[in-house]
Amino acid sequence: MAYRNFINIEQSVLDKPIYRIMPIHRLLEALQKKQLVLVTPKKWDDPFENALLSAPVKLVGTGEVGAFSAKDAVYGQCWTLHRETDAMWRIYSPDKNGAKVKTTPRKLLEALKADNPDFWELRCFVGQVTYLTQAKLLSKLLDINWRDTNGSGIAESLLYKRREFSHEKEVRVIYSGADNSTSSEIHPFKILPNDLFEEVIFDPRMDKELATAYKLAIRAKGFTNRIDRSSLYQRPKGLEIRLQPA
Repeated sequence: MAYRNFINIEQSVLDKPIYRIMPIHRLLEALQKKQLVLVTPKKWDDPFENALLSAPVKLVGTGEVGAFSAKDAVYGQCWTLHRETDAMWRIYSPDKNGAKVKTTPRKLLEALKADNPDFWELRCFVGQVTYLTQAKLLSKLLDINWRDTNGSGIAESLLYKRREFSHEKEVRVIYSGADNSTSSEIHPFKILPNDLFEEVIFDPRMDKELATAYKLAIRAKGFTNRIDRSSLYQRPKGLEIRLQPA
């Protein structure tokens, strides 16, 4: 059987950087507990995010209508290929106290499968989001083979969004649990922060003294990789205006 644990994502992208901005308290919690937390897609804002899994299921022949049993056992987390944008900081760090972590798709999948080794080929996925018009999106969702025995159909259904969101350049990590698993809105998995996170970058608007305090707190959690404050809003160096005397 051919497994598809990387979906819609080229080999050349597997070791390229991806990023995620999170509130500083979430980062400290992740470092303390050594875990990341995936959430059920129904908690995402866009109603098209979980469209296929939430759609009613009609049995051919009988016309009986039910629900897709796997929808409550699927979890995901969103990352981006954007190294940094002004919009990202303003959306995901509205209080100016967020932090951005950096990893790669390959490292993310390795961390997820290491904590979920049983049938990981059928349950652990990382994929790049494809952006389509609404009409093409609905058509694509209906064409997905969600009963594919390699398990990728369920994950693939979460990797298509409307073209209006294309600025996000999302990469998603997805875990598809057993249908009979205990219903929960989160799925935590263990990580080794120094292996997974290559760096931590603070919001460029964060107070410098606060950034220093957070850096000490992060170091105290055992994180040894790069920690810095974004230079997005720093004045350019070497720029001066020279005027000839009158």
